[in-house]
Amino acid sequence: MGWLVLVLAMWGIPTFMLKIVGTRLDNSSGALGIVVGYVIVGAILGVAGGGRLGLTWAYAIAASIGACYIIGNWAFLRLAQTQDISVLAPITSLAVVIPIALGFLMLGEPVTPRKLVGIAFALAAIVLLSDGS
Repeated sequence: MGWLVLVLAMWGIPTFMLKIVGTRLDNSSGALGIVVGYVIVGAILGVAGGGRLGLTWAYAIAASIGACYIIGNWAFLRLAQTQDISVLAPITSLAVVIPIALGFLMLGEPVTPRKLVGIAFALAAIVLLSDGS
């Protein structure tokens, strides 16, 4: 449960903070700050966990994950300049559809009626939380 709380806090708080950054910095400066944060925390966690750099396909995928997060945050910075965070955050939460669909299609995760109902409720919550903007 502690890890889940950490995930929710570390993904939720920065979503709010991106609005603040997006209204006070230009997009390139904000993106650079995000990269610096990734590098610092990644280096600390990597060294503490005994991580080593390598040239396998798994490292390339890991690097692409970081690149996707940085590009996504940069795009969010652009949106945060013109949209309310109370609307933007729920709408961008639709991103959960991608890993759900890929989990079902590519990893063979089971599609159960309970999961389908949960997905429908999650999507309904996102629609209800946004104000239609």
